[in-house]
Amino acid sequence: MAQVLKERVRKRISAAAEARFAEQGFDNATIDAIARDAGVAAGTVYKYFPNKQALLYSIVTEEFVAELSRLTRERIASFAHPAGMEPDQGMEAGASGELLAFLARNRLKAVILLGWGQWTKYADFVPDYIRDMETQALSQADEQFPQLEQTRTFRFMVRRILEESVRGTVAILREFEEEADIGRAFAAATRCRMAGINALVAWALAEGK
Repeated sequence: MAQVLKERVRKRISAAAEARFAEQGFDNATIDAIARDAGVAAGTVYKYFPNKQALLYSIVTEEFVAELSRLTRERIASFAHPAGMEPDQGMEAGASGELLAFLARNRLKAVILLGWGQWTKYADFVPDYIRDMETQALSQADEQFPQLEQTRTFRFMVRRILEESVRGTVAILREFEEEADIGRAFAAATRCRMAGINALVAWALAEGK
């Protein structure tokens, strides 16, 4: 008689795996630990998922990755203003609000992808993600400030700011669980980061005179 797999057991295993992967990374999280957290035998995990990779990719899906990329592009696009970025721009509305809500709903998935992705098939995601943001940001800067010379130093500093923003996102999502707390932390980080970018632009414009 075929064994009937129970959806509630699958969800317990997935929740336990998501927490373990976010805390320890793919390599360090073991099926035994995941099974223990889920309150099942290790053999039970394999009845639902053929291996650890299949378990991970049932959690961090291609659809999730694509949606994070889309929302990030839309958020960066929303920062384009004729006079520069607005430090007081809120996190609750528009593209920023959509990205915030998505990250809050998928907190651990984002931590896995952005913080531990190098050990998975998504090993190239963070470098590509930063590169895409850099290309978009530099293109917008060129439109906003055509007189600005995008020197090697300027491009380097933009990349460093974006790299730090990814690390900061992971740190915030690890530290806070409630959407309101996540929103406040992102608002503070965004204000600091945008002020830094505006200062960088001002420096670059002064250098080019």
